[in-house]
Amino acid sequence: MIGRLNLMLKPVIAFAMLAITSLASAAEFTIVTAKGYVRFAVPDQWAVMAMQTKPPVSVAAFQVANPADGGTPHSSNVAVSLFHIETERGQAAASAIGKQYGRLPPSISTLEGWAIYTQEASQQGATYTIIDEKKPFADVVVGLRFAWPHLPANPPGYDQSMNRAFESLRRSVSSGLGAPASRPGEVVRRPESP
Repeated sequence: MIGRLNLMLKPVIAFAMLAITSLASAAEFTIVTAKGYVRFAVPDQWAVMAMQTKPPVSVAAFQVANPADGGTPHSSNVAVSLFHIETERGQAAASAIGKQYGRLPPSISTLEGWAIYTQEASQQGATYTIIDEKKPFADVVVGLRFAWPHLPANPPGYDQSMNRAFESLRRSVSSGLGAPASRPGEVVRRPESP
């Protein structure tokens, strides 16, 4: 089914990823969808862990540097996902946002059209804060995830700094229908054709 779905989407979806670096020490990414695009910005110092730009589920994953997690199996991670909900796989992935991982269900709130799910869960002996958010943009649903461990050596105020970084990422998300306008300094990277 997935192979057949990919074949059906190929002629319909022109998909590209554009990245530019701004003067604010951030990398801005533009992911082009079938009918529009979604933009977001992350700090330059976040390491890109994965970049899967092909629909129906596109994911950009980043690791946030934290000296406290050195030599441990833990890390602070961020994911930006685009769900093409006109597909079965995209719908299923989008509906999993807010899934309960810990003993308690996530607290649910809304802000500026974002559905926000906040919870704590254990992984390999550490408690993690997990914040998932989703909101429709252009012709997709955008999902954001921040997950970070509560480690004894975390710097003072680490939780607050992670919350501020998440708010900054959320505010950076924008979208539009049609082709995105070209910008000065832009670097265009397109997925290779099979």
